[in-house]
Amino acid sequence: MRKVIYLDGCATTRVDDEVFEAMLPYLREEYGNPSSPHVLGKRARRAVDDAAASVAALLGADPADVVFTSGATESNNLALLGMFGHDDRAPAGGVFCPTDHKSSLAIGRALAARGVDVRAMRVGPDGRVDLEHLAGLLDLNSRVATTAWVNSEIGTVQPVAAMAALCHAVGAVLHVDAAQAAGRVPLRVREAEIDTLSLSGHKIRGPKGVGALYVRPEIRHRLRPVMFGGGQYELRSGTIPTHLVVGLGRACELALARMDAERRRVTELRATALDVLRAGLPGLRVNGDPYHGVPHVLSVVLPGVRGESLVSSLSSVALATGSACNSGSQEPSHVLTAVGLSAQDANSTVRICLDARMPFEDLVLGLDLIVERARDLAGVAVAMGGHAPVSPS
Repeated sequence: MRKVIYLDGCATTRVDDEVFEAMLPYLREEYGNPSSPHVLGKRARRAVDDAAASVAALLGADPADVVFTSGATESNNLALLGMFGHDDRAPAGGVFCPTDHKSSLAIGRALAARGVDVRAMRVGPDGRVDLEHLAGLLDLNSRVATTAWVNSEIGTVQPVAAMAALCHAVGAVLHVDAAQAAGRVPLRVREAEIDTLSLSGHKIRGPKGVGALYVRPEIRHRLRPVMFGGGQYELRSGTIPTHLVVGLGRACELALARMDAERRRVTELRATALDVLRAGLPGLRVNGDPYHGVPHVLSVVLPGVRGESLVSSLSSVALATGSACNSGSQEPSHVLTAVGLSAQDANSTVRICLDARMPFEDLVLGLDLIVERARDLAGVAVAMGGHAPVSPS
């Protein structure tokens, strides 16, 4: 099978070997239900509790603050829908960030359809939330505001501590989607006074199908469950999948231990990537602000090249035009248009996600293939007087 150079780590990551090995016993010998009172159940419960401690260590929280879920999407739903009852209407309100993951934005639309007062924050060209505008949106009827700590398409890091302070001034809570932030920036939730926070295992070399919701204990009573059956403070019902939770816990341990070293390595990879791309594609432009972003996300505009055509025509390089949740859409990225890009520039954008473990030679080879194909497509576009047509995969 042909080797694929993987540059789409924001969509998902390969399970770490140590994570895989940690999970295996709980699929075979240690298969007890962690809610059962017998010896196998007790051993499973200890494994779940150890995993909660590992997640809490990554977050700067207490293990009792961790609720296990199927991933950040479910966690976002629990946190945001849980702030409203089914009969709540305006003036009860929520404030959403227009560059967030679609799982959050879809919740905002659902709440608005129910009659909740849903408002949108303003972001600048770098993707950062306008704090003065946010302060004007929040009022005593605001229940919750939400943002992604790190944006999945342009890598912008939001000022979450300042946003939390604004929310608390009017009695609202701040929910943070940390799916892209975990393992990339320090997540000190207690210091930042974040109220709820979501993460996914598969973004940090853990298994798919598992994640966590952090809930600050002081606001737990304000959350209503969205599914019933008991367990996990009645916020999330159902049998805890021990093997997945163990995998998440081990992935969090490794992410915390390697964070500083991996950030340094990714910073070097990013510098190499920009050198190669700028040398081969002189008209290239970078989206976002490098001073308020993470180095592993590199979003670039390739003038004259349709991003979708480039991505689909590369058989040995995996990259994306934006968030995986948008892959079936023909519309320009909502993130890129929200920060002011034209539809043409948004459609000419590709996202490269860098992995600290990638050899430099693999990165350069992948980038050379991107440059070569982009030049070919740009040439076709010039000949046709516009963007290159979409190529078959």
